[in-house]
Amino acid sequence: MGAFKNRNVYLLTTVAYMGSLLFGYDTGVMGSVLALKAFKEDFGLPPGKSGFASAKNAEISSNVVSLLTAGCFFGAIASSFINEKFGRRPTLIGFCSIFMVGAAIQVAAHHAIGLIYAGRVIAGLGIGGMSSVVTVYVSENAPPRQRGRIAGLFQEFLVVGSTFAYWLDYGVGLHIKPSTLQWRIPVGIQLVPGGLMLLGLCFLKESPRWLTKMGRHQKAAESLAWSRCAKIEDPELLEELAEIRASIDEELNATEGVTWKECLQPGSRKRFLLCFGIMLCQQFSGTNSIGYYAPQIFQTIGISSTDSSLFATGIYGTVKVIATAIFLLVGIDQLGRRKSLLAGAAWMSAMMFIIGAVLATHPPNVKNPHVSQASIGMVAMIYLYVIGYSASWGPTPWVFVSEIFPTRLRAYGVGLAAATQWLFNFCITKITPIAVANIGWKTFIMFGVFCAANFVFVFLFVPETKRLTLEEMDVLFGNVDAVQRAQDIEIALHAEKKELELEQVEAVTTTHETPSKV
Repeated sequence: MGAFKNRNVYLLTTVAYMGSLLFGYDTGVMGSVLALKAFKEDFGLPPGKSGFASAKNAEISSNVVSLLTAGCFFGAIASSFINEKFGRRPTLIGFCSIFMVGAAIQVAAHHAIGLIYAGRVIAGLGIGGMSSVVTVYVSENAPPRQRGRIAGLFQEFLVVGSTFAYWLDYGVGLHIKPSTLQWRIPVGIQLVPGGLMLLGLCFLKESPRWLTKMGRHQKAAESLAWSRCAKIEDPELLEELAEIRASIDEELNATEGVTWKECLQPGSRKRFLLCFGIMLCQQFSGTNSIGYYAPQIFQTIGISSTDSSLFATGIYGTVKVIATAIFLLVGIDQLGRRKSLLAGAAWMSAMMFIIGAVLATHPPNVKNPHVSQASIGMVAMIYLYVIGYSASWGPTPWVFVSEIFPTRLRAYGVGLAAATQWLFNFCITKITPIAVANIGWKTFIMFGVFCAANFVFVFLFVPETKRLTLEEMDVLFGNVDAVQRAQDIEIALHAEKKELELEQVEAVTTTHETPSKV
């Protein structure tokens, strides 16, 4: 019954999170495309079988992957300001259109690696902009009790996108002979979900919280009624509208309408620092080093043939999809944000240390055509690592940063989170090929240390936020007293009821006047 009542929220989430699916697909597809023989032939790359066959392979792999994240960084920053001025839905439409242009340029490229680079940057602008908006848009429409599960679908769509890309690359590698078509098909497929997202956005409603902030209370009521599948006069709906209105009025009164003053308040300042810290920790957990370069990483630990490494990559993505789905269904709203992050950091750290130790003591023999027991063990550890990531540091940081900010600062806070994520994503994807090529097993030890540091960060600084309304975050972070908030809600509820009564009186008056004019 709850899922049926929230059917419009799930519809909105599905359309909005096509942006996340595109993020996952675009990151997953190029890591595997880079391993295809046809792509190497078309763009003049050495065809070696090892993870990063030469300095040229490593450099171009690094550029192709990292340029997307560089575009994403600037897209996320620009999106914060556009989003706040024009609204969530129009911003998503604009950045989805930019992504489509970038994807089309990549599909059209042939023999000129510069066109691939340009397309990656432009597509990155679109993906970065969408990543900064979609979690805000979804969180502002989701009911409190299911918000973790619904907002966390960002990660599920992301891993579905990357996994589909992994298996598609594996399929074209097996069934399409090396030709331009072999890599052009997986690169072009991303235009399909992009087009579906662009079409779907035309039929959705704007965020009720953004509309309230802009003083458009009637539109906000209509939007919330649509997402809750309820009538405007429903008591629960009026209560939720009153809480939203009270929170925004408090923000305005506290800062006299100047947003930057809110950023400097102790409670808000702590939220911005937490947002920066948690996204930094997510990127240094090592997940994107494996996610972007999965085929090459599997080749590095002994899965030497291209087909085998692509198959192992497909299994890796499938494990992520299943683990993330289970966690969102039974974990994030029951276990909570803090406990899942702590458990995940400890688990991931252990797996990374084991992989590094095995790779150091049992390095793969490139002359041996058979896969060693040590290599099989390391593959298993990578799968166990990603189960821990999918049940913690994958979905949880995005949920956390999208729910802790007040309405007037949410776009800026999530924009900072997205920009931080993309900045350090760029750093990690840029250095991974170089690190694996030069320090080998020590790369995994390095990420093990980072995961241990993530545990310490969460233990010391991250509070629990599960099942709180977005407006209750102000009380949690000390921006407003609980008693004062209750009084403000009463005042706002009275205002909402008064406006509803006036609208009903006007509707009745109009109905009675109409016949007399005929």
